[in-house]
Amino acid sequence: MRFHLLLIGLIFFSISSYAQIEITKPIEQLGFNKNTVVLNEKGVKYQYGTWSKLIATGNYKLQPVQHDSDSTAFVLVKRNEDAENKSFAKLPKPDETKFFKTGSHFDFINMKDMSGVILKANDLKGKIVVLNFWFIACPPCRYEMPELNRLANAYKNDKDVIFIGVTLDNTENVARFLKVSPFNYHIVSDEMALFSFYGVSECPASLVVDKTGTIRFNSQGYGNGSVPYWLRKTIEEAKQKVM
Repeated sequence: MRFHLLLIGLIFFSISSYAQIEITKPIEQLGFNKNTVVLNEKGVKYQYGTWSKLIATGNYKLQPVQHDSDSTAFVLVKRNEDAENKSFAKLPKPDETKFFKTGSHFDFINMKDMSGVILKANDLKGKIVVLNFWFIACPPCRYEMPELNRLANAYKNDKDVIFIGVTLDNTENVARFLKVSPFNYHIVSDEMALFSFYGVSECPASLVVDKTGTIRFNSQGYGNGSVPYWLRKTIEEAKQKVM
């Protein structure tokens, strides 16, 4: 499922109309927290202390019952990566965006993340760059973050793979949100200008740009939850590609 920005108050992107997406809940109640409804596969509710400890082991994941609902429940599922990967491999690729095209060149511009790190366009050349466009009020953006974090953590010691999350929410709100739901990408906040520059009008949107600056994968929406699988697959293909 994707979240249309136009449907929630943003007429279209322009630097002059610096609108923010309306957040209808306290930020601390967004993301995964003590109020999150988590069920087992038989529909029995877990206590927060139980499911949070299981998630922390890395052997479980949360699957939303409704990908586009702000009040959805989640099912705690024990991981079986081999079976999951085989299942995802048989499914069609996630829907592509309307604003990026696989095989086309991606133009980087200088960015600064919330930690003060300058992500220079020239420094990103020759790297594999994974980008995610998101915003706080987008439920599917939030729901895929734990799996995106897991992916980023898998490559945290690989200097050739860079993960960047671009959001149009203001820095103060993003900082509050990240205290509740960490997102282990370089987070570039308050960037309506970047959304406008790239023409992004629906979230979440993910893409992988290879070392030549070519888009090798792009996806729009949560879909069936397979985006992290395809991101990893594309990263590995890009790493093996002979330049």
